[in-house]
Amino acid sequence: MRNQGDTPIWHPEKRADEEKEEVPDSEEENVKEELAEETQDQNDELETPQSTYESFADRLPNVKKVRNTRLIRRLSFIISISAIAILILCYFVSPLSKLSGVTVTGNENVDSQAVITDSKLAIDGSLWTQYFDRSANEKNIEKKFPRVKQASVSLNGINSFKITIQEYKVLAVDYLDGFYYPILENGKVLTDKLDNPISGMPVFANFEDEKYIKSLMESYNGLPDELKEQISEIKYSPSESNKELITLYMKDTNQVIVNISQLVEKMNYYSQVSGQMTEPGVIDMEVGIFSYSHKKETENSDTSESTADSSLTAEEGQ
Repeated sequence: MRNQGDTPIWHPEKRADEEKEEVPDSEEENVKEELAEETQDQNDELETPQSTYESFADRLPNVKKVRNTRLIRRLSFIISISAIAILILCYFVSPLSKLSGVTVTGNENVDSQAVITDSKLAIDGSLWTQYFDRSANEKNIEKKFPRVKQASVSLNGINSFKITIQEYKVLAVDYLDGFYYPILENGKVLTDKLDNPISGMPVFANFEDEKYIKSLMESYNGLPDELKEQISEIKYSPSESNKELITLYMKDTNQVIVNISQLVEKMNYYSQVSGQMTEPGVIDMEVGIFSYSHKKETENSDTSESTADSSLTAEEGQ
């Protein structure tokens, strides 16, 4: 059986006293925390200028580096410009800036040395001055040589020129006073005398005015190649009312009467008309298109001559 003194005894007063003693300790801790925070804020405020100072100091090397880079670029630019100017000056003083030679290509009937001479290009003259004035040299060549259709001056190597020649084609020959003269595709008649016609080319006859030859060549160039090959001679045969009338003598012995200005238009029907003819004859395309045989033409000529003779006899009898 337990004694009364062994039984635990509850003392509420004592517990309240202990709690009262613990409350001041909590408040003290709060005060300490507040003081610590204020001290930290003060330290942060003191450290801010120092941090700013350190940041500016860190940027100083970068600023110097940028300045040095810009300075190096400016110096490099100045040195490059100076070097280029010196090289250009040395080039224009050296023989490389002088014309050393001229070659001619593309010419078949024009003499190369004559082309160089008449081009007015000066050996040992300023290369670039003559290059930029090359259009005048090209015109000199084209004016001097009728056969030259186009002349082109270009650089060839470091300090030489190349003249490229394009010549007019000879498409026909003009028969005059017992000689044959080449006719260029532009209608120009050359002064070169030939004893015989050029094989495969038509002969122009009875043309006394060169303007009709030029007009005819413009039309002739528009004909298909197969028609050109069939023409052996073109004779100028004007009438009192028609000054551009010509007669074409074909290799199949037909004759075609046509206007110069209508040559291409009317000759498109030649194959069709000639194919319907039973024998060689004349195809009259001056006004419309109709054909008749050579026999009829001969009979008409004989009849005209007989009528003229009869009229003449009657007049003499009177």
